[in-house]
Amino acid sequence: MRQMLVLAAMAMLGLGAGCRTINRGVTESVLERATAENWRVQYGSHILYTLTTDTLTDVEFEGSVLSGDVVARYQRGLKPQAQCLAERMSDLINQVSERTGVVISTRPTIYLLHFDQRPQNYAITLAVEPNEFPVPLFVQVGDESCEAIIAQNRSYPYLVVHELVESSLASRAGGQVLPDLAWGALGLQVNVNNYTRWFRDGLANYAGYVADEIVSSQMPTEQHVQYGQALLHTSPFTSLAKVGDNLFAWPQSSVTRHERLYYDAALGLFLLIADTYGRQTIPYIVHEIAQRETVDGKDLLEIASRVLGTDVKRLAESFQMPALGVELDRLTSAMALNRGVEMREGVFVQSVKEDGPAGKAGLKERDVIIAVGATSVANLLDFELGLFRARRQSFTTLTVHRQGVGSLTITLPLETSDLVERRLSDNRRNPLRSEEVEVSCLISSFAP
Repeated sequence: MRQMLVLAAMAMLGLGAGCRTINRGVTESVLERATAENWRVQYGSHILYTLTTDTLTDVEFEGSVLSGDVVARYQRGLKPQAQCLAERMSDLINQVSERTGVVISTRPTIYLLHFDQRPQNYAITLAVEPNEFPVPLFVQVGDESCEAIIAQNRSYPYLVVHELVESSLASRAGGQVLPDLAWGALGLQVNVNNYTRWFRDGLANYAGYVADEIVSSQMPTEQHVQYGQALLHTSPFTSLAKVGDNLFAWPQSSVTRHERLYYDAALGLFLLIADTYGRQTIPYIVHEIAQRETVDGKDLLEIASRVLGTDVKRLAESFQMPALGVELDRLTSAMALNRGVEMREGVFVQSVKEDGPAGKAGLKERDVIIAVGATSVANLLDFELGLFRARRQSFTTLTVHRQGVGSLTITLPLETSDLVERRLSDNRRNPLRSEEVEVSCLISSFAP
């Protein structure tokens, strides 16, 4: 009864003083009951842009252009941009095919979509033909040049080329590499694991990496920093050192928390092959596969080992990378401003183990690494590439920027291979075999 009288009194007060007074009184009463250390203010945003086949039909497209096998559909005023993007993607596909040996049979369709501000979170589900891949590209109003569209869309070109290559390898229309399959009915599920995922995703990741090299070399200087942060794979070599030859038993049904580790490791293997045996080795392997009607995991291991002249499983199992004892993060312009860092590009050192190789060498928290040896560092992948290239040396140099000091060169000793091998052998197990995994069938869609 007392509570009802209090509520009634508050309502009467609201009629005379407005709801703002009630809200203020309620807020103060809550704060008075809480201790100061428990006060919290929380904000959140969960805006998600969703594009489906149905919502796409509501978009008014003015027309479409064609370049090679690339179709670009455009909204009003975007025809020149559509022509530019179609021509660039067609040329990019040809260059990637030449460098990887993959005949890309999947046809991309670009959809140019106007936005006041490019969505940060989005979910896209579109119905397509078996050998078609949709490429929605966001166009920010007021910044509509062809170069700006490329720089602002994280899916281009890495993700797009990845999907085009993987779907071409395993498509029903001409693909030779057998994917893993799954069927389900009446609560029963059957899996057929061909264990080709290491090759399909590895080659697709490598093709995306090659595409990124091509596009970034064409990128205007003022847009390169923004674009360079969009790489999806950041630790291919340390991941390969952790996974080892378990990579070749990676099934399509795996959806555990270790997925990203295996994706990175698959790229690391192909980068290792290209560095050790030459980039032309990748097209040789693809050419050998094209001579057969279909190939499974055993066939791929046999072909790759024969072309390389070594056991590819042993190559992955014996790979080692130095451990530095550091936690790193990519440095963005916003992060630099928030952390009070003068640099706008590089890798930010979050933490350093004092007894680790980097700590002993003099690297400190809040340093910004801008080069490893002769390799300039704009992102985490660059850092790994620089460390990878120095892996056979007893030491390398880190060029860092330290706040209040300026540019410094740190000599970094690298652990000997036997120490690295001994450390990794204790942890090199296949996490996919020790956990339950859900079964997923990925035949006509491929998601990185």
